Amino acid sequence: MLGKLIKHEFRATGRLMAPLFGALVLLALAVRANDLVFQHVESYSAFLNILNRLLIIAYVLALLGVMVFSTVLMIKRFHQNFLTDEGYLMFTLPTSVHSLLWSKLITAALFFIFTFLAEALSVAIVADDHLALRPLELNHRDVVSLLNLVYEGLFEIDDNYQPQPKLAYAYSFSNDGRKVQVTLRDDISFHNGQTLTSADVVATLDYMLELAGFDENLDSEVPVADRGLYYSTFYSIKSWEATDEQTIVFTLRRASYGSLYALTFPILPASQVAADMPAGTGPYKYDGYEQGSAIWLTANDGWWNRPPQVRYVRASIYDTAEQALNAFDTQSVDIAMTRSINASRYSGSLNTFSITARTRQLEVLLVNRAYKDFKSDDNGQNLLRQAISYAINRSELISSAYQNMTTVAYTPIPSGTWLSNESTIRDIYDPLMAASLLDSAGYKLADDGNRYKDGKKMESLRLLVYDEPGSTARTNAANKIVDQLAAVGIPAYVATWSRESVQTKLVSGDYSIAMCGFNFDVSPDPGFTLTSTASCNYTRYRSNDMNDLITQLRKSYTADSYKNAMSLIQDQFEQEQPYICLYWRSAVLLSRETFTDVRDVRELEMLRGIENYGN
Repeated sequence: MLGKLIKHEFRATGRLMAPLFGALVLLALAVRANDLVFQHVESYSAFLNILNRLLIIAYVLALLGVMVFSTVLMIKRFHQNFLTDEGYLMFTLPTSVHSLLWSKLITAALFFIFTFLAEALSVAIVADDHLALRPLELNHRDVVSLLNLVYEGLFEIDDNYQPQPKLAYAYSFSNDGRKVQVTLRDDISFHNGQTLTSADVVATLDYMLELAGFDENLDSEVPVADRGLYYSTFYSIKSWEATDEQTIVFTLRRASYGSLYALTFPILPASQVAADMPAGTGPYKYDGYEQGSAIWLTANDGWWNRPPQVRYVRASIYDTAEQALNAFDTQSVDIAMTRSINASRYSGSLNTFSITARTRQLEVLLVNRAYKDFKSDDNGQNLLRQAISYAINRSELISSAYQNMTTVAYTPIPSGTWLSNESTIRDIYDPLMAASLLDSAGYKLADDGNRYKDGKKMESLRLLVYDEPGSTARTNAANKIVDQLAAVGIPAYVATWSRESVQTKLVSGDYSIAMCGFNFDVSPDPGFTLTSTASCNYTRYRSNDMNDLITQLRKSYTADSYKNAMSLIQDQFEQEQPYICLYWRSAVLLSRETFTDVRDVRELEMLRGIENYGN
């Protein structure tokens, strides 16, 4: 009898649930089909874009709806069959109450399983097993470096860290510097055979703006992590217009040569700006993938520059730096990129060629000028702040905490670049000068080894620090700084907090000294850390002279005037030390062969030149 009851229940429930399962799967197929069409249409279709979004919304609602409906249906059938007049009739059947109850429970369990399977199937259809690489939306540095082999921008940053035309043939600023006209090369084709035109540039920028969610005032409700990799472009570029198929005119937010740095984003075909793995113009194109394991690239013989020497590239995916290094050790890969300080073990190896690239992450020591002992005098000076700067041995930090995997920094401008004012580069480590400044400030060294001022023992400074996941390098460096400060009589201790907690204290000013990193984007403009109202001016530094120099920089629209303004900024920085620069974080590219054209300034460009590998 139980079997007959289950069969009856299964049929009665199935008449309601089966159409829902079918509709869910059909909707998933529609989403997938529209996505595939959207990726391969030969011209941009706003209709397909809208349809794709509507289908996705409908699919998500259907997922939730089927789950809710299944639950409500089971509850309703239990209620009707046992607690209503219908239930009275059921109890008249020639079977036990236990059999009735078990038939309901077994049927409900089966359909909950079927619901889960139907939803899992629909998700698998929508997700597919394809690799979703969208160059405008990624922010993982290693993936971006790889995609630089596939995609190119209007400009690129050369070895001297200066913007140079790439897909652009020529450019010119207007007389007031507020507009820049860019003329495209006429010999560029995407990997899908389409010719590059100004419409592709406009569509790429339109999509980038949509991702960022900016209004006219650069306000956005989109979280920073979801704005796409190149949202800072719009801090420089206000609007854009294609005047013909080869020309785009950009209206700038300010007249600045630095705006050219913002024009390095990858250009995509207008028909594929939101597609997975869209066509590019670079020396390599997609040739396949192994889900979660590797990406295959093949040489683009139609590349406008020159035929690549290397025909195929297999980019392996590893979860950790150590896995990548182990793969290099076992010769599973020929090249490895990493920021791991463990890469230092390859230094001097006869079998390994390595190049260290300076990243755009600047490690600094922040000294809070609003803190009681660090406030400036009438001349804007503070001897204790100066003493701390003289007490720090950057070279020792680099060797002990980072195993020489960093490059010394004295200003926020990387040395050895076209913008560097070499006259400001000097090692100011001088413990004797630090001790002398402390004496002059009234902090006298007593016989007990401590310093006293006005009869009071010098207060210990709390050095705030946070570490990146899986690394204690910054904490190790902070402990070494504590030792260096102690050597001149400044007591301090390390307080390791979460990144979020340290960030909160930096913003509120609830700290004395802190160690952290500034991540510069492609632009070298240091104003976001130096102007009086800057978002990252955590030291409460105030200087009208520096404000004026930053303004001058941002109004300079020739290379010479831009360089001159940056030189003056470095001079001012060296005099006033708004914060203490320590070093630039480094990335390492390991290889068993030598590249002929590897970038050593920008980490994201490290793979550029792989097309000449072994040549």
